[in-house]
Amino acid sequence: MMAYTTPNYDFTDWLYNRYVEARRKNDFLKAFVFLDVLNQFVIWTDQPKYRQQKRYAKELIKAIGKAVKNSTAHRLLLRGEEGQREFEQKMAAYEKELNEIGYDQETIRELVIDKRWNYGND
Repeated sequence: MMAYTTPNYDFTDWLYNRYVEARRKNDFLKAFVFLDVLNQFVIWTDQPKYRQQKRYAKELIKAIGKAVKNSTAHRLLLRGEEGQREFEQKMAAYEKELNEIGYDQETIRELVIDKRWNYGND
């Protein structure tokens, strides 16, 4: 009997994040290469143990396709640990900026909460 293990999405997140970084830099050739590798992963991964990773990769590809169609691919957010680090860095920089402007602590707290809540939609 096999024990259930949580799927590891590190590889698919890494490919997706390299795509996002390339698009942010308008390096379309590099972005295409990472998207192609992500597509190849979906095509060639047929083993049952990769079923969830394959589904996750398909979701990422779908998100990329939608963003490209809407001309917002340059605004895609990083995923996984890299995405969490980027999020925390941006929130810390935003809070620092508000402090430098001179907002009071209550206003800063409210603005940071709002920014966290709407992250990626602004």
